[in-house]
Amino acid sequence: MNDTVKKYLDYLKMEQETPSLNYLQRLIQRHLFKVPYETFSKFHYYCKNPVHVPSMEEFVGNLVDKGWGGTCFTLNINFTRLLKALDFDCSLVRVEPGHLGIMVVLENKRYYADVGYGSPIMKPIELEGKRQHVLHGFGEEIIFTQKTKESYEVDRRANGKSFVKKEIQWKPLEEEDIQKDIESSYLDEDNNQTMRRITAVRFNGHECYFLRDHSLKVMTYRNISEINLKDKEKWKKYVREVYQIDEDSLDESIEFLKTRGVALF
Repeated sequence: MNDTVKKYLDYLKMEQETPSLNYLQRLIQRHLFKVPYETFSKFHYYCKNPVHVPSMEEFVGNLVDKGWGGTCFTLNINFTRLLKALDFDCSLVRVEPGHLGIMVVLENKRYYADVGYGSPIMKPIELEGKRQHVLHGFGEEIIFTQKTKESYEVDRRANGKSFVKKEIQWKPLEEEDIQKDIESSYLDEDNNQTMRRITAVRFNGHECYFLRDHSLKVMTYRNISEINLKDKEKWKKYVREVYQIDEDSLDESIEFLKTRGVALF
């Protein structure tokens, strides 16, 4: 095991084990609890290089030093790199539009995993096991439905209403196959919402914290409360406490959006 893999596992408070379904599920859960979905680092990486998915060494370094996680490409690509280093048989899968998931093969069964959706997909899903799978958590219902032999719909619902649908293309891919997808995710355009708003999600035991610009929602399995943070210093205080993101990253993100006509404060 190299130093970066050990550092990654240490951050997750996990040890190396023989690949198994149980071990995979625990790795997913720890990742969702310890590593946030957030756009602060995406803005930083874009300014560094307009098409930049950090290496595992850079990703883990920023995770430990700055509290950064990332969006779907950064999170799922680096989690796949970790799984491969742990001897899992896994690949990337395209999820349209604009997302990325993971295919993991265990004992000749193929499982879908996703630590980059800001969603409580807390376990691997054997998509081919049955036509439909339903997960529940933090006020959200996630429905996986087979569409064709090689495609599955993912429908995220809240209060009985769908708020986003995507389609998993159930075909194994490697990093070199998704370069255009990565480029599209970094388009510095107003119609690319990821690059025009702050989003952060962190799971913490029985709570989920969802930040969208000024609004911070705190979700449990029973209820949802919302805090509106329009004061800059109060916003920074809450974001640092909840997400453990360093203050320089927050200031950098506020300025990034401001120069693109999005004034948070």
